[in-house]
Amino acid sequence: MPRALILADLHWDHWRAAGMDPFAGVPGDFWAALDLVILAGDITNKASVRWPRVFDWFAQKLEPTRLHVFPGNHDPYNEKIDREDKLIALCAAAGVHYAQRETVICGGHRLLCCTLWTDMRLGGDYHVNTARAENVMNDYRLVRVARGGFRKLTPADTVALHRADLAWLEAALATPFAGETIVVTHHAPIPPSPAQDMDAAYGSDLTATMSRHKPKAWLFGHTHREQTARIGRTDVRNVSLGYPSEWAGRTDQIAGHLAALVLDL
Repeated sequence: MPRALILADLHWDHWRAAGMDPFAGVPGDFWAALDLVILAGDITNKASVRWPRVFDWFAQKLEPTRLHVFPGNHDPYNEKIDREDKLIALCAAAGVHYAQRETVICGGHRLLCCTLWTDMRLGGDYHVNTARAENVMNDYRLVRVARGGFRKLTPADTVALHRADLAWLEAALATPFAGETIVVTHHAPIPPSPAQDMDAAYGSDLTATMSRHKPKAWLFGHTHREQTARIGRTDVRNVSLGYPSEWAGRTDQIAGHLAALVLDL
């Protein structure tokens, strides 16, 4: 039976800066037993510079063809969000699959992958949420848009990206498939729990999409918080790793956390 590790929020650059390897406690045969690994966003800041280093790191653990990646909100930090062509080229050069708005087939399952962003509607008024997000979220300070004169990213941009990803996802879910379907996104498809500041920038309420299409599971990251839910027949689960500081005093538990994120397909 094929086995897959789906992991969000690796934040490789933070672990490197801390002089730590989050996988240090993982047994040597862990990687050999995996048929695929999906890194579901927030792999590292400044992706066009650092993703190749991450790919080299993973190449010591598994064949690059088994690695599938797509960006989160951190990957375009200090970069231009509309230069996706650079990321596609980096992945091609490393033999890694760029999985944004892509379907990955494994073991009678299809895994539908996309960043998703959010619709900025959780917990209140859309206009209030977008105005506050633009003031407090680093996304709108550190990410640029090349078109229109290298301007700052805005909530209107990310809402447009959310809509485009959701349209792709809805179309993919509506396409007949003989096996089971798993959705993998960076942003949350349900309200984060426990609630946190600016929930509207972390998740959307996509329970209607789940009820309509009934995927087997929906895996997400971004919030760095353990969360599970059952929406109809869909198991919803956070698959974040997170920052080294979030594992202070319990790094010995990371191997068990990663093992629990492995799916038998």
